[in-house]
Amino acid sequence: MRLHQNDLTRITDLCQRGEITPDQANVMMVLDRRVLLVDYKIPATVRRALNAAVKSGDLGHKKKDGRKPEVYFHPKFEHLAKEERSKYERHLINCLSRVTG
Repeated sequence: MRLHQNDLTRITDLCQRGEITPDQANVMMVLDRRVLLVDYKIPATVRRALNAAVKSGDLGHKKKDGRKPEVYFHPKFEHLAKEERSKYERHLINCLSRVTG
């Protein structure tokens, strides 16, 4: 799921005014998006902020499982996280089957 431009502008503005920290901004972006698939490397500072939010209960997290990617998600939208991971896995398998013939 993508972050809308209005949400990004609002979060950026809050951060620039000093009302929230960059770590809180990263967590807010995941909460607004509902689901963040991590199929790439993310900076250690961002990962630490997200993991701290998981420990405090603000975010949910599922580890990488086979071809399913790691995911951070809004706690009320775990079903969307499961769906997105499965969709990603199906897409990856489909792409691999085209390459290998």
